[in-house]
Amino acid sequence: MDRDTKQIDYPKALMPYDFLIVLSEESAKDIKRDSLKEGDNTGYLIWDPSTINKFRLAKKFKSLRIPVQRMALEKFEDTVYGNSILFGAFTALSKIFSEEAAIETIKNFVPKATLEKNLEAFELGKVEAEYFLKELEGEKK
Repeated sequence: MDRDTKQIDYPKALMPYDFLIVLSEESAKDIKRDSLKEGDNTGYLIWDPSTINKFRLAKKFKSLRIPVQRMALEKFEDTVYGNSILFGAFTALSKIFSEEAAIETIKNFVPKATLEKNLEAFELGKVEAEYFLKELEGEKK
């Protein structure tokens, strides 16, 4: 790092996005029709209907509704597991990295006491996304 640099730059994603994960009503209001790319393996929106009441633009996109907060609370009694649910869904949708690599990441970064619950949460999200992809494929035919 250059010690003479006074400003720290950060990488900011540029629109249109390949993926969007929206978890709040406030964030949903910021989404525009041109926020997501169009194409076969891009332009996915993942959003949480348990925290967002109205999201009219969601139907304009390849939109996966996962009630992350509700699922995490009901299944694990803690919303923190929502992160692993989302990670499972993102892994299945994006295909950027393998499921094995994602699981290894979880094993390396979550506390050992929560590992099994995090892996279960990951699986929940993955299954939701795989079902969603099958539905999308059926709509194309």
